[in-house]
Amino acid sequence: MRCRLRSALVLLALPLHSACSRADADAANSRPYGVGLADRGEIRVTVEETGVVEPERQIVVKSPISGIVETLSAREGDRVRPGQPLARIVPDIAQANTFAEMKSTIAAAEIARENARREYERAQELGRSGSLTQAELDQRRVSFEQADNQLRTARNQLRLVERSGVATGERQYAAITAPAGGVIIARGVEAGETVVGGTSSFGGGTELFTIADLSTLLVKAAVNEVDIGKVRMGDSVALTVDAFPGDTVLGIVRLVPPAARLEERVRVFDVEIEAQGAGEVLRPGMTANVRIAGPVRRDVVRVPVQAVVLDEGKPVVYKVPAGGEPVKTPVRLGMSDLQHVEILEGVAAGDSVALEDPTRVEAGEE
Repeated sequence: MRCRLRSALVLLALPLHSACSRADADAANSRPYGVGLADRGEIRVTVEETGVVEPERQIVVKSPISGIVETLSAREGDRVRPGQPLARIVPDIAQANTFAEMKSTIAAAEIARENARREYERAQELGRSGSLTQAELDQRRVSFEQADNQLRTARNQLRLVERSGVATGERQYAAITAPAGGVIIARGVEAGETVVGGTSSFGGGTELFTIADLSTLLVKAAVNEVDIGKVRMGDSVALTVDAFPGDTVLGIVRLVPPAARLEERVRVFDVEIEAQGAGEVLRPGMTANVRIAGPVRRDVVRVPVQAVVLDEGKPVVYKVPAGGEPVKTPVRLGMSDLQHVEILEGVAAGDSVALEDPTRVEAGEE
């Protein structure tokens, strides 16, 4: 009998509970603004940007002389070793005349030195016989030393040119070799083109090849100054490129620069990310999607980001009591991610909050 009575009471209570639940839901749904709930959970900060893939080390190869590309021995994609021939440049008329003048200067310096040597030796003999004063002897010695110095200078200038791979004999050319090992990622000339020497002040010289060490690839992402406080050295990074949407390359933040730069009226920091095992996914010049995993706070009071509004520059949340009017409540904020904001003071877990400014909604401003 007692069991049947208890069952009857439960059955009577179920419609009453359902009716109350529906009433609460109808009350929330009847409001002209959305209502959310403060709860406890985690705040996982992420920073999303784009960046350009670059090799950690790359070398631009230029010609030491101006002239014409006679032969090319390498192209993009070739792996080269240090000292491997890459090209041969034949000097133009102006460059060939420069080499001829250098040799002529050396020949003239040799003649001048030989004459000065003979004059000095003759002066020494006259000095021993007393036919020449000490002052005149010193003058002949100084003339010989000057001539000897001019000859050494002229020879050193030609030697420096030849050390750069330039043959200055009857057959003049510049042999371009790889200064370091790596992969050629760019070739800027074709056979028969005219190039400007790298020592020229005009444009800094023609870029013949770009050799890169692809064992370590970097991604430089321009992070807005608003988000730079969320990025730390050592943070994990997920890197993706549009060419391989299903592949994710892991990376690590290697450098957070101490100073910002101005880009389109926005201050940004060029964060440097080292890719870990890029394989064939990342290649120099690609645009990479960067997702930096920042700090994580667990078991914190949080509200949806839409619930926080600014009132005279200060953050507030509108609490929504059951059956009552929304109450503007000042709050102290902590960390935030794309969905939630941490509340340090002002709201407790379980509080209902407006997801927009109810005063503006009721005034018809939204």
